[in-house]
Parts: sequence; structure tokens; C-alpha cells
Amino acid sequence: MEIIQYEKTYKILKNNCIVFGIYEDENYFSIFHKINKYITYDIKNILKINDWKKNFGKIILLYTDLKSKYNRVILINCGNKNKFCRNSFFSIIKKIFILCQENSIEYIYINISDFQYYKKNIYWKIRNIIDSYTEVFYLFNKYKTEIKKYIFVKKIFIKINIKKHLLDFKKAVFHGLSISKGIKLTKDISNTPSNICTPKYLVKKSHKIFKKYKKNVEVKIFNQEDIKQLGMNAFLTVARGSSQKAYMSIMYYKNKDAINHRPFVLIGKGVTFDSGGISIKSSYLMDEMKYDMCGAASVIGIMKFLAELNLPLNVIGIIGTCENMINGNSYKPGDIISTMSKKTIEILNTDAEGRLILCDILTYVERFNPKIVIDIATLTGSCVATLGNAASGLFSNNKNLAKKIKKASKNINDKVWNLPKFKVYKKYLQSNVADLSNIGEKYAGASTASYFLSYFAKKYKWLHLDIAGTAWNSGKKKSATGKPVTLICQYFLNILKKYKKL
Repeated sequence: MEIIQYEKTYKILKNNCIVFGIYEDENYFSIFHKINKYITYDIKNILKINDWKKNFGKIILLYTDLKSKYNRVILINCGNKNKFCRNSFFSIIKKIFILCQENSIEYIYINISDFQYYKKNIYWKIRNIIDSYTEVFYLFNKYKTEIKKYIFVKKIFIKINIKKHLLDFKKAVFHGLSISKGIKLTKDISNTPSNICTPKYLVKKSHKIFKKYKKNVEVKIFNQEDIKQLGMNAFLTVARGSSQKAYMSIMYYKNKDAINHRPFVLIGKGVTFDSGGISIKSSYLMDEMKYDMCGAASVIGIMKFLAELNLPLNVIGIIGTCENMINGNSYKPGDIISTMSKKTIEILNTDAEGRLILCDILTYVERFNPKIVIDIATLTGSCVATLGNAASGLFSNNKNLAKKIKKASKNINDKVWNLPKFKVYKKYLQSNVADLSNIGEKYAGASTASYFLSYFAKKYKWLHLDIAGTAWNSGKKKSATGKPVTLICQYFLNILKKYKKL
């Protein structure tokens, strides 16, 4: 897909449509004036028949006559002009793309000034257009033998009336398309079934992807013996019940002009299938436990974005990957295990395995003297129960870092919500036989899990994202969402903007 700044002299391609965003309080003369070059319909009657008033998002598709340079005209109701906002814009654009998909339209022409949201900020309009496109036109049909032929929107032509907005336009396209590539990669990896996407597959994928960026990215893979030598016993305990061995992949992204000497560190949970172990999960929707590696997949996608844009940053991405399965060697409720930090953990539930992997990696990254550490994990069902799929849970030991992540979520469709860090959760994790237990009491599962991780992240600024509710859409149309790739990418863009490096 290409996004092109459209000028009057640009050649009009066939199988196209032109889009008009129209506010419900616009008078009929104003609407007719906009579109009378392309259609000869009685517009007043058309709008009346289609119940136009007070029907936000209503779309009318009109066919033009043979003399028109556009094949079709799309009218979309933008609602009340004074209430039009980012969510309105995102919803409108998504509806347009869905209509184009259903009608096999290949080329779209949009006058961006029709949409008054962010009137002075072309950048965010373009970014939202790209985000909507990425969501609507993503397909994962690699393992289908009968593939339906799809016609995608190939080019989007944007008309910009003010020349000084062109720089913002180009920047938005550059950033947006790079993020889109990271999201697609994340989704592709996440959607790959666990009989193919094994721990070994995942780390090999991380190595293969970055071969083309070897100038900036170095990948080191640690096998199970390497992990054992490091003393990451909690991590290896999770892997004990599987025939698949555990791995860790470290992706070093370096840029000679980097603004930071101390690295930003990203950690992704990569459980390629989670049966729950002896504390076995219900069979209902257990097929979706292939998505328990979405944190790892998102870290790979973010690293792809950094390499694609060649951003002046130093970032280390780490994925810890294994399966949580059941055999005679599986760890059991009541076991006491040691960690890389030497702390001991009483196992009360083998389905609380992600924190065991992460706690060792959080200890391991101390050696990098990191500027900040962000871990990303599909960690708790409790977070889903609390926030649904509306937002990822956020927990941090640094208010300023949390504030920056929340700021990054402001203009994108990738929200976060602060989880509390009350000291009472420390009491929940107490064990009378070990330093702490791996789960708390019956309630507040997302917060107690986060508090558990905080024990191992005391030597640096740290933030945890629980993406259990946002990483995939459930049910018959199950698919990974690619979150929180956009969020973390925007966090890095905001940092560089502050340093005037963009």
C-alpha cells in the first residue's frame, strides 16, 4: 500500500473512489456543491431515504456516470462537527476501508480537509489512516489450501490544501508505514500455530529477520544449557514438562548517533503454548494459548521498526521462550524453586508461569545498566477481567516512565491503564516456606503478579505491560492484534522528538 500526496495533475487510476466526509448538520446545498461534479443524483432525496441525520458513520456508495474520472463516490456521515474527535476519525476511516474491501476498490482519493479533527495536525490524520488500513487489510492465510482472492486498496491519494503540511505528511507516512511493518510481523508470528512456532522456531525467526539489518542489529541466541549456566532456574523450571527446550534471544540494536549510551531494554514473554501445566487450564479456548508468546512477538516487531527507520537509539530486545506442558518431570504445586537472584519461590499454581520466566530475565538485564526496562507479557486473566480488551494493564516503579507511556498512548488506538501498587499485595505474596509465593490470594491477580515482578526490578526504572486482554481477539475470528507495538514505537518517537532528532 502506498500513500501519495494528491495533486490535480496526478493521473486518475481506474477502479477508484473519491471520499467525502460530511457532517450531519451541513445543509443540502453545501453537500451538493461538494459532489455535483461527479454525480447527478437528487442528493436531498438520497440522504433522506438513507436516514442520514443523526446516524454517525452512515455510508452511502454512489456510482458515477461514464464521463466522470471517478468510478464511485463515498459519502460518510461524520456526525456533529463540534464532537468530532480522534476516535470518530479512526472509526470513520476504518468503515471506509471495510467498504472498499467489500467492493474490491483499489484506489481511494481523500481530501483530508473534509475531516476537521486535528485541523492543524496532518501528521495524526495520516497516522490514523495507516493504522486503520493495517487493521482492516491484515490477512493470515498461510496455512489455507483454498485461498480466496482478495483485492486490496493499493494506493491512497491524499489531497492537502496547505503546502506547509507536506513535511508532516511525509514524516507521518514514513513513521506509520514502518510501524505497520512491525505490527504485521508481530501478528504473523503470533498467529503461527504452536506446532510450528516452537521456542526454537521463535529464536531462529528473530535471527533470520534481522540479517538484512546486520549493520545495526546483532542477535545472540542462548540455548537451554546456556540458560542453565546463567543460573536462570525459575525460567528452566517452566520448560521442564515439555519436549521442546527453552531458549533466549537477545537482539542488540545500536546506532552510531544514538542519544542514549545506556540502553533501553525490552523483554517479551514467549510461552509458545501454555497448557497451564499441572494446574491445567480449561479446555475451553485452550487453542488460543498459542498466543501466550505475543509479548515476545511484539518485541521482535518493535525491533523491526527501529531497524527499519534506523533511529538514533540503543535498544536491547530480549525474548525468553519455552512451553508450559505436562509430563512426569513437570514442576508441581508445593515445589520450592530458586531464581537467578537467589530468591526462593513457592509454587502454588503452575499456570502462573510467565512471571517465573520474566523474574530471571529481569535479574539478568541488570548487567546492561539499563536506562529503562519494559517487560511485555500476556500475564494474567485477571487483567482481562478488569480491563477487557480496551487497555493493557500498566505497572511501574517510576512515575515519570509511566507518564511517558501514557502520553504515547494519547493519539493512538493502543491504550493503557495504571494498576495499583499497594503494599498490601506484598502480604498476599508471603510464603511460610520460601521468600515469596508465585501467586497471591483469590483476587487482584494482575496487581499481585506485577508486584511479584517488582521484587526483581529494583535496580532500574521499570515498567510492566500486561497485554493479556489486548494482544488478541478471541472467538471464531481469533487473531493477534499486534499490540502494544504502536504504543512502544510511539514512546520512542516521542523521546526523539523531544531531542529534536526527528
